[in-house]
Amino acid sequence: MGDAQYLNHKLECPHCGTVRLRIPENVEPNTPISCEDCGRHLGIWDELQSDFAKQGGMSGMFRLAQGRIRRIA
Repeated sequence: MGDAQYLNHKLECPHCGTVRLRIPENVEPNTPISCEDCGRHLGIWDELQSDFAKQGGMSGMFRLAQGRIRRIA
């Protein structure tokens, strides 16, 4: 598999290596987002959405739904 099949940057937790986001129901651009597995801070929602878009976003090989990134290709 090539590197394009993997998410990296801010979406992957640098502390535990998972890609699971804890996103509050009423999320706003400046809302802090944490890792669902270890609870560590990952960034603000706007930064994380921008990083997701850079990696193909919803038209790429991944989908972001309910705080989880799923590979679809």
